[in-house]
Amino acid sequence: MAETNDKPRTKEDRYALIRKRFKACVDAEADLRAKAADDFKFAWVSGHQWDNHFGAKRGDRPKYEFNKLRQAIKQVINDNRQNTPAIKVRATEDGDTELASIRQGLIRNIESESKADEAYDWGALYAITAGFGAWRVVTEYVGDDAFDQDIRIRRIPSPLTSVWFDPSARELDRSDARFAFVVESVSRDEFRERWPNADCVDFEGSSEYGDWFGQKEVRIAEYWSRKPVKREMLQLSDGRVVAADDWTETEGVEVVNRRKVDTFQLTMEIVSGKETLEGPFDWPTPDIPIIPVWGDIVTVDGSDQWSGMVRPARDAQVLYNFERSNFAEVIATQPHAPFLYTPKQIEGFEREWAGLATDNAPGLPYNPDPQAESVAPRRQPPPQMSPGYMAALQLSSDDLKAVTGIYDASLGARSNETSGRAIMARKQEGDVANFDYADNIARAVRRTGEIVNRLIPEVYNGERQIRILGEDGAEKYVRINHLELDEAAGEWRSVTGRVVNEDGSLVPVYDITQGKYDVTIATGPSYTTQRMETLDAMMQLAQSNGPMAMLAQYGMLKSMDTPGMEETLEAMRRVLVGQGLLPPSEEDQAQMQPQQPDPVQESEVAENMAGAEKDKAMAIKYAADAEKTQMEIQRQMYLDQVALAPPIPQPQPLPMEPPPGGFFVGQ
Repeated sequence: MAETNDKPRTKEDRYALIRKRFKACVDAEADLRAKAADDFKFAWVSGHQWDNHFGAKRGDRPKYEFNKLRQAIKQVINDNRQNTPAIKVRATEDGDTELASIRQGLIRNIESESKADEAYDWGALYAITAGFGAWRVVTEYVGDDAFDQDIRIRRIPSPLTSVWFDPSARELDRSDARFAFVVESVSRDEFRERWPNADCVDFEGSSEYGDWFGQKEVRIAEYWSRKPVKREMLQLSDGRVVAADDWTETEGVEVVNRRKVDTFQLTMEIVSGKETLEGPFDWPTPDIPIIPVWGDIVTVDGSDQWSGMVRPARDAQVLYNFERSNFAEVIATQPHAPFLYTPKQIEGFEREWAGLATDNAPGLPYNPDPQAESVAPRRQPPPQMSPGYMAALQLSSDDLKAVTGIYDASLGARSNETSGRAIMARKQEGDVANFDYADNIARAVRRTGEIVNRLIPEVYNGERQIRILGEDGAEKYVRINHLELDEAAGEWRSVTGRVVNEDGSLVPVYDITQGKYDVTIATGPSYTTQRMETLDAMMQLAQSNGPMAMLAQYGMLKSMDTPGMEETLEAMRRVLVGQGLLPPSEEDQAQMQPQQPDPVQESEVAENMAGAEKDKAMAIKYAADAEKTQMEIQRQMYLDQVALAPPIPQPQPLPMEPPPGGFFVGQ
């Protein structure tokens, strides 16, 4: 439905435009949405796998469902869950690689806190099954007692009935949409309770408002609208580019260039079709934070046509159910080989013979009939099963495989392949046949990363401490957007570098509002899956001999989730570093290199050494004095002992004349 360029002049004109835009969305995709909803029920809700034609042919007879399609869809969905796309942030132009790493860690934390995998899986479920899914990006307050906000990624429970984009948008991610709706129906009682002052139009007189006001329910909608605006941009002498609205004159910084750019102002309000119930609220970026994800989508005659895996596989599944139901009925009506008998043989025993198919009686009574060819009833060979039944069943089963691209090997069934490489090649054929679904989901995740990346400097623009996550889930806390007062300029400025903490230590801070960054997507096995594959490879290498075995053992221990291995890992790493098998870390190199002496420490060491020498000299003096004192004590004790001892007899002098004999003794 074409729109005029005239702006709404009155409030009623404005709401008439909102109703007109929503009607244009419904008119453009009502048929697609109805088919998609039927496809979703066909795959996931029992009792929806019979069409009117074959259902009428069966009449009141049993209609069995053998939902082989469901498993094929789950194969594609679970392949995507095992290879969830990961958002990667890269620095561009004046962006900083470290700040890009901070942003990426913040986005990981946002995904973790949001349980974003639920939103991705839920949107993928609808896209793969029915052709269209969606999720959204929101901002929420950290707590009731805080004014800081966090970015969150949330699922949309019923995207087929609630999310509507501008039908004139042509980009796959709908980034060029002028408006969008997220619709919800509430009861009239709930409507009056939530918005007691709102006007709830009577059902009988609501023809002007279409089906916005029903007999029992009222439609409410988030109405997102993008309005084109002109914005003046300034190039400053310090290299920054800022919007003129955000710029205040600063001493020493001049405007060197300016230009006007075309951009958009995005607003959101909750409307009832007649009035605004809440809002309008300005959204900080021009991106509508609702992300579509597609299944199969093509453009035919200027309009998009989309569907999921169910649409082309419906007929094969219906035929398979019809043929299996007929087959089961034939088997049920022929449980035993028939009997050949005459009326006289079963006369009086008709009830027992009538219950032959169900009673499973051990024996049956009969009357001998001399006129019969055989005195007793006798069995006849059972009718042969028509080969056509089996051929038709096999054909319908093969049609399902061909349409979905999921063959037996993809589902783990044994085939004639014997080598592991051949088996993996067959399994990958199914992945390749349905890779477009994974690719579309990756595009939607990338769009999510772009919206979150643009929101980060708007939401995380104050000084705070945030948590970031590494690829392995390890958490780290960093301070961002530290502000200091520039007294000369009279304003607060953000500081990047290191600031003094309360305890006097220097801590790094990051201004994540600065720089430019783009977003890419990395697809493949999750970090946990990659780690398990690494562990398996390391275990095989560890069985070899030589240095490679030691390296593999170290890598194997690192890949395990075993608690209490830190000391063992560190000891093993030091051994490998000492043997030259691992390069030394910065800490190892610092320990191996001689440290430059600190002058203060040198002075303290010299004073300590001088004191030690003085103490040593004093100790020697004290020891010498003690030894001298001990010697004096021993000398005095000796003298005292000598004074108290009895006199020693003196020896007699030898005579001067020789004794008799003429000589002295000893001569």
